[in-house]
Amino acid sequence: MSTVTFEHPSIGSIRGIEGDGVYQFHGVQYATLKDRLAEAQVKTAYESPVDATSHGPSAYSTPNGYENEMIFIQQSMPKPKTVHSDLECLNLNVTVPKGQSGTELGKQKFPVFVWVHGGGFIVGANSWPHYDHGKLVKLANDNGVPVIGVGINYRLGFPGLLTSEELRQKGYKANNSLIDQRAAFRWVRQHIAGFGGDPENITVIGESAGAVATTLHLYSKEKLFNRAIATGGSSLLVPVFELADQERTYQQVLSILGLENMNAEERIQKLLTMPTDEVIAKLPPSVALLPTLDGDIIPVRPTYASVADKSDQSMPGKQWAEGLMIGNSGFDASVLGFMLGHLKNGIKDKFPASIKSSLASDPALADQILESYGFTGSSSAADSDNDDAAFLRFLEFANDISFFAATTAYARGWPASPAGESNIYAFFFNEPNPWPGVYQGRATHVLDVVFLFQNHNHNLSPAQRAAAEQMGLDWMRFVAGQKPWDGYTPENRAAKVYGPSAGDEATATSKVVDADSLETGRGKAILEVGEKVGFDRLNEIVGRFRLGL
Repeated sequence: MSTVTFEHPSIGSIRGIEGDGVYQFHGVQYATLKDRLAEAQVKTAYESPVDATSHGPSAYSTPNGYENEMIFIQQSMPKPKTVHSDLECLNLNVTVPKGQSGTELGKQKFPVFVWVHGGGFIVGANSWPHYDHGKLVKLANDNGVPVIGVGINYRLGFPGLLTSEELRQKGYKANNSLIDQRAAFRWVRQHIAGFGGDPENITVIGESAGAVATTLHLYSKEKLFNRAIATGGSSLLVPVFELADQERTYQQVLSILGLENMNAEERIQKLLTMPTDEVIAKLPPSVALLPTLDGDIIPVRPTYASVADKSDQSMPGKQWAEGLMIGNSGFDASVLGFMLGHLKNGIKDKFPASIKSSLASDPALADQILESYGFTGSSSAADSDNDDAAFLRFLEFANDISFFAATTAYARGWPASPAGESNIYAFFFNEPNPWPGVYQGRATHVLDVVFLFQNHNHNLSPAQRAAAEQMGLDWMRFVAGQKPWDGYTPENRAAKVYGPSAGDEATATSKVVDADSLETGRGKAILEVGEKVGFDRLNEIVGRFRLGL
């Protein structure tokens, strides 16, 4: 790779790298922080020249986060050299397609996508190699859909989501992770034109926790972007904590760190100065660090009922966003399989008991759920009467509620454009994981990211490589403001299905089907049950079982 330098009108001289069909500018700081818990301030002035030839520091996260991501994918890539920083982590990468001969860098007006990585709000970085935008941007450009890609870092874990009354009284807001992302979106609007991007044509793409964040931003009154894509997650995936819930978490953190007997000033000073990796090492996974219902960044609690209601006014993004694409993988719950393994022992008896307890007022409905998911009756095979098989059935139930039903809720509740046209696009990713691992042969969590960014194409069969390219081009056409397939309407519940591809035929096996049909690769049982009891109630039932109820 060689380097490239050009004059950015608002940043000044900036030096990046020239790759295969793209220019890339890494580690560009988009916001500054006074301290690790402070509100991000969009960066406006730069000392020229800016060296953007290597990735910037990442937010602190658990030390095994990257390795776990490779386990989820079931195919490894070399771990990048990573530098962590509290104050310098708010940086982004920009990938620009090479123009035609004679076209000067930065003089175009390309559509832009902003990538918000997943990782449960505790791990992840824009430097992770499977997130590299180079191959996707080149693919799109080679096929007449030039776009610019932006990948952002944001604060994770306790600097990103810890909050309390005493912190807020000292001016430290809740939801720093989301505030950081907003700062990045504003930076892109201010500076992307200098790279050749269109500041009025921006799509945010989020996966897993990144999709949770992306759809939470739809509750903003401010128009933050033009379009959004959410894959493998949504605002319905994780609970949004009340302030009282976060106060209990805060007290738990203080106790674990030995700060509970200090006064407020001393505690806050310790939280600002203790080595971050030391804090992370002390906090167990049981300490939940999740977004807060703060009345500002998140003004209301997302519910399946409100999301699925076209007339609901609680989500301003339904009016200001020009389009939404949303979908899930056939077995996104593979990630829950790694997180909830402690529930496996005795689950073949405990889960039915929990369902019957939660639906004690409607035992017939409880029996319908258990029958549909193979826990009772004729669908329960003798050789599957063990905890391993029952755990998979529980994961399928959780998958249908947390991912499939959420996709359905957004599709049903997204209003038509002012011109009366559908601008909601549902999809279902069914490509089987081709690599050895616990869930080989299933469409696992994060595999959609692998297909989107094209960075594992050399490890895929010709058929799956073709499917990856088809998926990447579909999504980039949406980023460009084009219609990737028929939009979802109550009369025509269109959805794109990717896969499953098999064998060596280099043909992308994708099609548009009825989103409520079995052709999606999803069962209809959850939709039938949801109509009776409501998806919010079903989500509560999963939560009760996870709590041991």
